[in-house]
Order: sequence, then C-alpha cells, then structure tokens
Amino acid sequence: MSQGLIQGSMREAPLPDIIQLVSQGGKTGCFHVSEELHKARIYLKDGRIVHAVSNDCEGLDAIYEVALWLDGHYHFEENDPGVEVTITKPNPSILMEMHRRMDEWRVISQKIPSLDLHPHTTLLPGETPSGVNPREARLLTLATGYYTVAELAEVLEKPVLNIAKDLYGLVMGGHVVLKGVRSGKRPEVPGKPAPAAEKPQPAPPPPPAEPEPAPVVTEPVGLAPDPPSLPAEPEMPVRVELRPAHAAPRPLAPAQDPVRLAKLTNFTQRIVQTAKGALPPEHHEMVNRLQAKANQQLVAGEGPEAVKNLALAVSRGAVDAGCDGDTVKNLNAHLKALFAK
Repeated sequence: MSQGLIQGSMREAPLPDIIQLVSQGGKTGCFHVSEELHKARIYLKDGRIVHAVSNDCEGLDAIYEVALWLDGHYHFEENDPGVEVTITKPNPSILMEMHRRMDEWRVISQKIPSLDLHPHTTLLPGETPSGVNPREARLLTLATGYYTVAELAEVLEKPVLNIAKDLYGLVMGGHVVLKGVRSGKRPEVPGKPAPAAEKPQPAPPPPPAEPEPAPVVTEPVGLAPDPPSLPAEPEMPVRVELRPAHAAPRPLAPAQDPVRLAKLTNFTQRIVQTAKGALPPEHHEMVNRLQAKANQQLVAGEGPEAVKNLALAVSRGAVDAGCDGDTVKNLNAHLKALFAK
C-alpha cells in the first residue's frame, strides 16, 4: 500500500480480509480484481458491499466467482461511481462465504488447477465405476474431453464450485483425467433438446455426361494387394479396476478366512477413529455411515479394496461437507500414515 492506494495479491493478503478492513473505515469506492483474462469490480458504499460485476455475471455470483481467483490481484479506488444496488446481504455473511469457498478451492485446485482444463473419463466403453454418486455418474457421461470444467458448469446450470467438487472426487478415484486441449466429441446433455437439424440443401444438377473413352488394351495384371491394416488405436489408460456393465456380478466369497476378515474390520475401525479425531463432531455421523457401507463390502468379499475405498470416501466426504483446507489436509496426512505402517 502506498500513497493511499490499497492493492495486493490474493496469495499474500486474501481479498475478503482487505474488504473487511476497507469497510470498517466506511469508505466508498471500487475494488478492481483481475486474474489473467478474468476481470471483476466490487463496489462499496459507505463501507457496505452494494454491487459486483465480472466477465460473466453480476451481484453475489460475481463476488463468489472472485473467491476462486487464488492468483488474482486487486486494487481499490476511492470514489462514488453511483452504481445500482444489487446486493443487500450483510458484509460479514458475504466475506465468510468467500473465505469458505477459497478454502474449498485451495483443496480442489491441487487436483483441478484450472477451470479451463478438459475432463476426460478413463472408462472404457461398457464399463461402469463403483462408488460414485448420481451427480458424479452424470458428469462421467459428459467428460469426453470436449467441455472445460467451467463449460460443464454452464451446460449443467450448476455453480462451478459444485462441479469442481464432484470432479475432484472423480479424479481422486481415478475415473477422470484432465487435459489441456479440447478433444473428443461433443456429448449430448440429458434433459436438453438436441439442436434442430439443418434443412437438407437440394442436390446440384448432375454434370453433363462425357463420351466414354475408347477402351485401351493392356497386359493382364494380378489383383492389387490388400491395403495395409491401420494400426490399432491405443487403449485409454484405466486408473482403477472397473467392471463392464454387462458382466455378471462378482460371486460372494464361498468361505472367508475369519482371521483375515477380523483384521480388515479392525483396520476400518482405525480409519474411523483417525477420521473422527481429525474432523469436527458434526461430521462423525457421515464417517459412521461410510464405515457401515465398508463393512458390508467386506462381508461380500471385496477385501482390502473396501478398506482403501473407505479412506477415499472419508476424504471426499470431508470436502463435500465443506471442511476447510487445513482440516482436510490434516485428515489426509493421518490417513496416509495409517497405510504407511
């Protein structure tokens, strides 16, 4: 800050903290925020947030979009632009929600560093993943490499942070990879009408027939050799073990070793105790539900895979429940330590 100009970067001084500082002084003016090609303006009147606008939206949506610009820069100009009031929510609620979204995005951005990347499913045709919820399953049908993360949010008419959270779970599960360039075909979006077919154009009249040339006598030749076969396309990498949708379900284990089953069950209990020690009490019921599901899978004979999926589900559940970045990071560190022993 120099000569009364308030400026900085989101990494060094989070924008919500600076807005709070300015609002306490009762100032009127505009925060100009930018991150690469994205730009936004947040207007204050007597210290209260009254309006915001970005490239794509305005009002609260614009403010919450800015919360995802972790590498953004800002500066404040003190003036009275006389903008219309589109925001009536009190400052503390807005700034608290900005902080929450920034914390979530810090965790998600470890796997989804940009909203301009193209999610691409790792599933082979006919294969279905296990352990995904209906929202994630719908995303998988659209993750052909054509849409970016931001475009998926627009197509599905959902907040981009919600789409990123679901993609985070799919990336963590190995069901999706992110690419920097557009590829694949444009998928059909369920529930949206297909684009109207273009009217067929009348065929052009055939050209006038030319006289057939006189036959030319040549020496007989043999049949042309078969064209070389095209090389087989490389198979798409599969990050997790998947089962074809048409395949018969796995049979239950006819007889399980009770000692081995007891050890695996005890390990799930250690995961649960570790998770409850790292998470606030309001999320313990979520951990209990995931443990019950894992124990059912153990009885069905899924073995160590069920234990590993329990740890992944607890981590994803913490993110979906809105836990802050430090809590999720601490949880993941303790879970990894369990498997390292």
